Amino acid sequence: MPAVKKQAVRGDSAPTGLPFSPGIKLGDLVFISGQGPIDKNGKIVQGDISAQTRLTLENFKRVTEAAGSGMEDVVQTTVYLKNLDDYAVMNEVYASFFPEPRPARATVQAGLLFGMLVEVQGIAYISDK
Repeated sequence: MPAVKKQAVRGDSAPTGLPFSPGIKLGDLVFISGQGPIDKNGKIVQGDISAQTRLTLENFKRVTEAAGSGMEDVVQTTVYLKNLDDYAVMNEVYASFFPEPRPARATVQAGLLFGMLVEVQGIAYISDK
């Protein structure tokens, strides 16, 4: 059996110089690192939970697509929220990014870096489209 080799995947808005990859492809899977509301210059975009969730998921989508996958192929996510009171608004934006059947998901409260209100990580399948 041939060895499967992991490959780094980059999104176009990922900050450089950090000790991790925005995504890792391994076989037919892509593991997407925690994505946040970061603009193309690597700066955190301030705003309400709706704006931050939208940009976070746009960044997540970029990494997913750079790996040859898509949002319809995401099988699992973890959503980190600074404030659980933001759950309903985050959930509304989140639902607009993922078609049915939506990924399995956990949502947890976390102390996030740099003023982020939300961060999302996940796993996607790379299908033969």
